[in-house]
Amino acid sequence: MSGVDETRAAVVLVVDDEAMIRLFVREALEQAGFEVCEASNGAHALEQFAVRRPDLIIMDVVMPVMDGFAACMKLRESVEGKRVPILVMTALDDEDSIGRAYAYGATDFIAKPTNATILGHRVRYMLRGSLTLNALLRSEARLGLAQRIAKIGNWEWHPATGRFLASPELCRLMGIRSQDFRETKEAFLEMVHVDDRDLVDRALQSILAERKPCDIDHRIVFQHGGEFTVNLQAEAVFDDQLKVMTIVGTAKDISERKRSEREIHRLAYYDSLTGLPNRVLFKDRVTQALAHARRYRSTLAVLFLDLDRFKVINDTLGHNIGDLLLKQVADRLAESVRHSDSVSRSVEKGEAHELARLGGDEFTVLLTNIRQVQDAGMVARRILESLARSFLIDGHEISVTTSVGIAIFPTDGDSVDQLLKSSDVAMYQAKERGRNNAQFYSATMNSMAAERLELENDLRKALEHHELTVYYQPQVDIRSKRIVGAEALVRWHHPVRGLLMPAVFLPVANETGMIRKLDEAVLGMACRQGKAWQDAGYVPIRMSVNVSNSFFHGASLVSAVSRTLEETQLGPEFLELELTESIAMRHVETSIEMLQELRAIGVRLSIDDFGTGYSSLSHLQRFPLNMLKIDQSFACDVPHNVANVSISRAIVSLAHSMNLTVLVEGVEHEEQLKMFREQGCDEAQGHYFGRPMPAEEFVQCLTRVDAERRGRQAA
Repeated sequence: MSGVDETRAAVVLVVDDEAMIRLFVREALEQAGFEVCEASNGAHALEQFAVRRPDLIIMDVVMPVMDGFAACMKLRESVEGKRVPILVMTALDDEDSIGRAYAYGATDFIAKPTNATILGHRVRYMLRGSLTLNALLRSEARLGLAQRIAKIGNWEWHPATGRFLASPELCRLMGIRSQDFRETKEAFLEMVHVDDRDLVDRALQSILAERKPCDIDHRIVFQHGGEFTVNLQAEAVFDDQLKVMTIVGTAKDISERKRSEREIHRLAYYDSLTGLPNRVLFKDRVTQALAHARRYRSTLAVLFLDLDRFKVINDTLGHNIGDLLLKQVADRLAESVRHSDSVSRSVEKGEAHELARLGGDEFTVLLTNIRQVQDAGMVARRILESLARSFLIDGHEISVTTSVGIAIFPTDGDSVDQLLKSSDVAMYQAKERGRNNAQFYSATMNSMAAERLELENDLRKALEHHELTVYYQPQVDIRSKRIVGAEALVRWHHPVRGLLMPAVFLPVANETGMIRKLDEAVLGMACRQGKAWQDAGYVPIRMSVNVSNSFFHGASLVSAVSRTLEETQLGPEFLELELTESIAMRHVETSIEMLQELRAIGVRLSIDDFGTGYSSLSHLQRFPLNMLKIDQSFACDVPHNVANVSISRAIVSLAHSMNLTVLVEGVEHEEQLKMFREQGCDEAQGHYFGRPMPAEEFVQCLTRVDAERRGRQAA
């Protein structure tokens, strides 16, 4: 039972076969403020107990039907009657009877006859004790529940006797039964991981010696072999003379916290895809290596790796394949640099290298304590050779190469950031020299990198301040020699460096992501200029605008074209978008869908530089195109170059079979023009008709053509 409800009078059940005794007890207890119910024998008492749930029972021993001993035993066997106070009141005062009463569950004993006042006080005292006991039991139960929830066990160690008491929850945590614990410190230490026993023993001994609390983490080993980590906290309890009496402590299961800490550490310091150290951890380890290198005047190298054309692979085959490729690349790199022990010695015991993924397709390698600078080049060559072997991923055979930049401490930098910057600069130089090679950093490279960074910043300002302009190159009908179109070609009037050609700044625009904004700017300028010429009365011509891969495969092309046509009021039939074979063949189904949306607007579409890329004719014939443009490389040396003549003839035949117009680029003299006319080419473009020129010069060509047209009409 849970105890007396203090808001009501306590209920006392009086059990006696003599009515006068029951009446005496009732009057005595009611005067003391208790509520009384009665039973005439043990069996009747059990019935009354089930109905009234009394807070205390006064029980006679000798009764008919069921005596008091049997009734006590029955009550103690039930859950409800296990803790109810039972005061045995009987004339039997021999030791055997008293012993039996306690043995069967009596709480206390009082002899007949008794004083009414004493009886009232005895009952009140017993109820108070019952309340205290029940409160203590509830507190212990709550504590036990809280400890189970929090996975905390408690213990006591008595140094004077050597006894070590472990709570049931601690035994449960350790995977043993309470009765199986031997209650010694040695028994507890046997449960501690062998590598942590000295730590725990020293901590307990230091409490005795220094009288300071301890707070340590250590591992507990299960008997079946598993283990978990606990946080142990303990302190000493002193007597009146400040002598240590007991060491009390707790042990909390912190395995989940440790797992969380390890996961947080992994997320903070390791790349989630490859499992390699990330930028933060790599920089920390380079910092440590630099401190060692400065102290011992040794040399170290940082290698910066960037996969060549990884974006093409990612865009073509999808990010899932790209991620799998990066994981396999990381494995190959780890295998390659693992052999670098022959050229590099570690700062501490262990591996002599540090491989990390900085992000995307960028990796770095730290080589510590190298003997000579050339050793870093040996590791780089090993990496290049390893990655040269193709990868087989999800049925795709993928070839990938890498460009490697190498920076050496102390010559190329004396800090983490300087070494990373120098190796990055050297890596870009490796790309400039054809990719799939390694380059050491030099001051010249740094100058080139600084120039490139300056160009990047200037280009960003140029886009903001509208410094870019468009030149136009005539596209001519071969038979009538009439201008039918103009290809819009971007130029940059740099405030310091003057007129810059696309080859100077387009690579920067592509690498920095500014190409899409640049494409939109050229599209807008070309459409406005085409509409302006129409408004000035010139014969309408189409405006051909090149579309980059980023712009075509982005999400904004269709909306950007629609918006530009609406803003400039240029008819969609006068806008032609040019894209290369490689762009169109990337994500074929998506490309077809995009081209169909553009054709639905009314825009013309052409394939530029046809013949220089890889085309699948089965896909090409599904593209809703208007024109193929033969690349200018096939116009070289014709009609003398027989191969080029044959290729151009085949392209013309193919295009016409698909009802496409054919335009040849790079026409520079009459003999070329004559041959392409004979092959059936429809249009031509090249220096023979005019170089790319500003709008004010191009309008003079339109004026001349318009005058010739009016002259023919007059004739």
